[in-house]
Amino acid sequence: MYSGSGDIEPLGPWTAYLEAMNQTLAERNPHASLGAWRQAYSAALSDPGWRGLLTVAAASLRLRTLPGFSKDAVARAQETSWIAFFRARQQRSLEGVLSAAAVFESLGDHAAFEQSMRVAEMLAIRTGQAAGLDRLRDFLERLGSNAGQETGTLVPG
Repeated sequence: MYSGSGDIEPLGPWTAYLEAMNQTLAERNPHASLGAWRQAYSAALSDPGWRGLLTVAAASLRLRTLPGFSKDAVARAQETSWIAFFRARQQRSLEGVLSAAAVFESLGDHAAFEQSMRVAEMLAIRTGQAAGLDRLRDFLERLGSNAGQETGTLVPG
């Protein structure tokens, strides 16, 4: 699950590109940094899962250090997180939906966070397993958010 550190899925076809992006950011080479991010994005998009996309979304926030690129970096993170969210939802992955929710919350996108939490609750309920509902409650406690309680998306414990 998303930890806030950007380390969702450390290994995948996107890994080398993100390492190159980090290196070129350290060297203050904006063109190469953006190019490496685009390659990482393409690699994550080609993978059928959601983990690589969230890793690339988190990495895109490091592009905010490029002059004049702060808004674009956040927009790329949001767009990439939405793709990951839709994949996780399609794959019925509670972990993936919660991970996307955490990214949306970290970006301050409260509407996307709320939507993700509604989908997470639906997935947890559909599984019919108490473990899924417990994971949802634990997630909200760790996140330190009462947003789910305000909209009724948190299943009472």
